[in-house]
Amino acid sequence: MTQPTFWQIAATNESALVAALSDLLRGSGWQTAKQLRQHFNDRTLRAIASASHGEIISGQKGYCLISEASVEDANHAASWLEHQAKAMTERAYEIRRAMHRRRVA
Repeated sequence: MTQPTFWQIAATNESALVAALSDLLRGSGWQTAKQLRQHFNDRTLRAIASASHGEIISGQKGYCLISEASVEDANHAASWLEHQAKAMTERAYEIRRAMHRRRVA
């Protein structure tokens, strides 16, 4: 019987995934998604960053530990997420308005 690999174990444990990505980023500054794809796919990277409670930030430069990011980079990452949230909220309102128009017609 073979033992599961680290990545197989980590795939079942969110905190282990956050720790694994943190280990990869530690001391490396910003790493692009392309650089990290040998370990995680894009969707998993986004999910891990989201599950990190703000410890891993993302942006145009890729992924970085908050402890190694500049204040400017951290603020930019937060502002981008706020902008996305606003756009998504507006889209949700548009969907509800369209549905309301459909029911009225």
